[in-house]
Amino acid sequence: MFKSKLRAINYSQYEHGRLAGTLARLWGNEDFDRPALEFLPFADGVTLHDWGYGVLDNFPIGEGQEEAWLEIMRRGAAARFDHPVTDIVAKLHQRRLLSWEHSAAREALIAEIDRLVADRLPESGASLAEFQRADKITQVCDMISFGFCFEAEQQRTYDVYARRGSDEVTAVGFEIRPGGEVLVTPWPFAVPGVSGILYAFKREGYPDTLRPLIIPFHIHGSSAA
Repeated sequence: MFKSKLRAINYSQYEHGRLAGTLARLWGNEDFDRPALEFLPFADGVTLHDWGYGVLDNFPIGEGQEEAWLEIMRRGAAARFDHPVTDIVAKLHQRRLLSWEHSAAREALIAEIDRLVADRLPESGASLAEFQRADKITQVCDMISFGFCFEAEQQRTYDVYARRGSDEVTAVGFEIRPGGEVLVTPWPFAVPGVSGILYAFKREGYPDTLRPLIIPFHIHGSSAA
């Protein structure tokens, strides 16, 4: 769950994933290739990457205890999506998060994820390297949504492989602005801009008493600023 830095509202991990998945589904244009994976299952994996939290989670990002977070990661790793591409994309995202710090418990879970990924890889029709390249796209979509849900003005940059078959990386930057606006440059998506809504909830009483709010977002490139 994301606690807005601006006001007393919360965004669930489910809504965060929905925005990340929307961006993944729109990835690709004349300057950015789609990943070398079956595309719609890839986008599903980005959408469902934090499935271990459930639909209305009450675990504040950045505030919870390590063991409680690891249990959420274990639930996510244990979830088995029918399509191998969806399954591997979600698990590699979890693996990346776990690798940010080191502990025996994290290393054990990373080893289990590696085993689960290796089991599904032959079904996927893609190599581990292709999944690892696609994970950089997952990260960009995830972090744009991550920043939006915190509602804090910020700028971030992440490298992606813009072209299949090339090891040259392209830095994709984004800026979280007030009023639900996000500037992304260079623009990696198939449409001129991405607009929609997320549901947030008033913090008081959450999640036992739900007071939903509709929050608009508008994501665009520099030419639309």
